[in-house]
Amino acid sequence: MSGLRAGYGERLLTPPLGVDLCGYGFYLDRKADGVRDDLAVRALVLEDGGPPLAIVACDLIGLSVADADGLRNAVAAALRTRPARVLVGCSHTHSGPATQSMPGLGTVDPRYVARLKPAVLAAAEEAAAGLADAEFRRAFQAIEPLGYNRRSGDFRGIDPVLKALFFKSREGSIVLFSYACHAVVLGRRTKISADWPGAAVRAAEASGRRALFLQGFCGDIDPVTQMNGWGEGTGEDLELYGGIVARRLEKAEAAAERVAGPTLDAAETRIALPLRVPGRPEIERRAAGFARAFARFPGAARFAADWRRRALRLRERAARSPRIEGVPIQALRIGDARLLAWPAEPFAAAGLGLRQARDPLLPVGYANGDVGYIPSRSAFRDPDDYAAWCAPMFGAAFPFAPDVEAVLARESRRLLAAVKA
Repeated sequence: MSGLRAGYGERLLTPPLGVDLCGYGFYLDRKADGVRDDLAVRALVLEDGGPPLAIVACDLIGLSVADADGLRNAVAAALRTRPARVLVGCSHTHSGPATQSMPGLGTVDPRYVARLKPAVLAAAEEAAAGLADAEFRRAFQAIEPLGYNRRSGDFRGIDPVLKALFFKSREGSIVLFSYACHAVVLGRRTKISADWPGAAVRAAEASGRRALFLQGFCGDIDPVTQMNGWGEGTGEDLELYGGIVARRLEKAEAAAERVAGPTLDAAETRIALPLRVPGRPEIERRAAGFARAFARFPGAARFAADWRRRALRLRERAARSPRIEGVPIQALRIGDARLLAWPAEPFAAAGLGLRQARDPLLPVGYANGDVGYIPSRSAFRDPDDYAAWCAPMFGAAFPFAPDVEAVLARESRRLLAAVKA
């Protein structure tokens, strides 16, 4: 065998009925009234003779950096490794519970959030207890597009590659896979679901293997189903997406390159992301403009008024230090494959720019927290751009500066070089 050991663990994360589901609009009071499919946390633990490396995949919309840090620290302590060697990712399903503070998009139930830590720990500890010698293979293959670019309305600027890492041992096979597409097939329904990533995991596991999904850089990528009717996706669409992924994983595994003697590495840094803090007149204009632009959505006027009050209250303090501090960027290496984790929802172009030619890089979004959209610089030129100017109102209250993607990319290249084999 290669000297690499791998193990898998899993626990359910399905919330109780009645919790607020997160996303799709403002003050919708979208309460869970049923379960279409269960949510879960899945853990992959790897070891090459040194400290373990753990990858935790949650069927959740996202986490704050502070909550993700708490989970990473707990897993690291239990596995006797460093937090920098623990990645906690979220699939970004919009049919799951509110798990981070985003005013107007669902109220967080602290009792549910308190359940996350023991579930994550149990999954990671199960994976560590099941470590077995494993053969490692990888495959990066273009597949039929599950997503399209919602900004251009076509397939320009998507990341077409399904990225898969395969671990085969006497205990069975595990696949870690990633693709960039928002988990929003089902729209504003009130049933709990892991959306298309959950369907893909189920389909991949039908052949007897275990599977984990990490979301890619999908800030501007929506499911193709939305091109024909926004929010009108069905269970059949989920199964279609899951089937496409599973079939391509079968082909990918058959063609996967074996990596001899794979070793593990990890690096992390914490950076500050620059904000653009507007003055009072601009806050007033943006609040009024938001209410007009999104008048078709229930609660838009209420959200605009609430944001105005919050922004005016925070403006002076934010202007003195216009940045978000302590944002983690993480790079992991498994053999010659590298994972780059951003705690945000970047546009797909950011990942394409970092992943050159046949470079086996997995750009992972919603990982180790979520500080919001990371738009490309060009998005800031449009004063009505949703990701650049409107969505930040849900998080830090103020938009990022136009060079935010460049700041992240610069630090990411340094980190990736530090873990290069």
